[in-house]
Amino acid sequence: MRCKITTIIEHNVVTIDQYRTVSESVGIMVDRGVGSIVVTGKGRVVGYFTERDLLTRVVSKKRNPETTLMRDVMTTELVKVPHDATCQHCLDQMQEKGIRHLLVYQDALFVGVVSLRALAERMTRGGGRKDLMVNLVGGLVLLVILSVIGLLVYLVPDMLAIAQRLSP
Repeated sequence: MRCKITTIIEHNVVTIDQYRTVSESVGIMVDRGVGSIVVTGKGRVVGYFTERDLLTRVVSKKRNPETTLMRDVMTTELVKVPHDATCQHCLDQMQEKGIRHLLVYQDALFVGVVSLRALAERMTRGGGRKDLMVNLVGGLVLLVILSVIGLLVYLVPDMLAIAQRLSP
């Protein structure tokens, strides 16, 4: 079965209005222990703001976080995926765009976010069972091969004795 993102979508997403300040946004992010926040306007998702945006668009540009509005520094080129997307599709999108979060939609409705961390955990969790099975089968094959070699070594003296009796 293919890996789907349905079980790793973060539905309880932290949001902030686009007319709030960067300082307010950072305060919320710190309080909630998150590295990103969804920016809204008139009840719709209009942007996304991450720690990287804070560094590249606020700190490095020497903007005042107390007066800079979220709408001026948020990422507006949003990468969206459907709620039933495959893990591989999401990973490909993240790699192609150089991002760590995807916005998840069901039809036209925003339902949550998928992070690279959750995606990596989900994709590696399934592989553990496969690795165990491969190691188990490989170990059994190795055991059979070593048993056959051991049996041949054990029988070599008898085979040599039979060969000497049969030779003229």
